Amino acid sequence: MTHDLLVYLSKTVGLIWLVGFFVIVVIRTYSPSRRSAHDRAARSILDEEGGI
Repeated sequence: MTHDLLVYLSKTVGLIWLVGFFVIVVIRTYSPSRRSAHDRAARSILDEEGGI
């Protein structure tokens, strides 16, 4: 294997992996079934008593 072939393969495979990872993250983020988990996480930083 030459250096040029390794660079080409790493750039191609890296791009495909990164796009696939991005698609998975977007699907999990905007999935309606995960809304309650996101709401719970958003409210978790709020104080139960309402005070500071």
